[in-house]
Amino acid sequence: MTPVYLLLAKIAANLLLAVTLARLLQRRLGSQQTGAGSPQLLPLWPALAGGLWLSSGQGPVGAEGLSLARALEAGALVFLGWRGAFYVNVVLDRFAAVQAPPECQVCGATEGKPRFVHRQGLDFCSHECWFAYLKQTTTTARPVLFDRQGLFIRQEVYPMSFADHSPAQAQELLASAEGYIYLDVRSTPEFEQGHPAGAYNVPIFHRQPTGMSPNPDFLRVVEANFPPETKLLVGCQSGQRSLRAAEALVAAGYTCVANVRGGFGGARDQFGRVAEKGWLESGLPVEQGSPEGRGYAALALK
Repeated sequence: MTPVYLLLAKIAANLLLAVTLARLLQRRLGSQQTGAGSPQLLPLWPALAGGLWLSSGQGPVGAEGLSLARALEAGALVFLGWRGAFYVNVVLDRFAAVQAPPECQVCGATEGKPRFVHRQGLDFCSHECWFAYLKQTTTTARPVLFDRQGLFIRQEVYPMSFADHSPAQAQELLASAEGYIYLDVRSTPEFEQGHPAGAYNVPIFHRQPTGMSPNPDFLRVVEANFPPETKLLVGCQSGQRSLRAAEALVAAGYTCVANVRGGFGGARDQFGRVAEKGWLESGLPVEQGSPEGRGYAALALK
């Protein structure tokens, strides 16, 4: 029986041998080899040779071959040398890899301020360059709004890419000759109970018996009824859903979007106090029901 300290010494020696020879073979064959020369198998051959040689150090092999103890010892040396050398080489390759410094996508700087910002697989030296990239980028694909659990996915948009108006300011724009449209993104029952006069309804969430569920057709219906240059005033009940909808519309390519703070019913703070008066509390024109051509059922047909 091999003493424990001698067995550990053999394992270490075979591991060192397998690591060294595997790295030499890898340099000679190249890192893209397959089959017997793949990075997974390269350490096997030196580990196999070293394990058989080290396990036979107790005397010559007789006619009956290796004993069970020596066979187990050889198997352990080969396996530990092979797998150990592979993972040691992986670690050594990571340390040896020379990575080029990141370069800002906008200004080309290689030093961050104070560190690089990584967004959408790209590098930016500062948030200023990241915002400049968002401001200049035109969307070519419809953004994904909800994850598998139905939670809204925040859209990466330039912070000043949409306006923020009070209900009174929104009413002034609707009454002007600039062609603004009020887009109510509340559920259909909320819309029918009361909404700003002249508003269109495309829910970003549907009201269900079990709660609110995302509307996967939100962008499709908006795009089918309103071209990207439409001047949209986006409102909901308190201003939260409309804020997300405004982000989604900007990410989809709409160029003139405004969120209506306070929405239809007003915003409240954590103590229930009025933080922002809504459309109704401001005494602005209100309609009820589902006006022809402006309800979701009619808009969704396009």
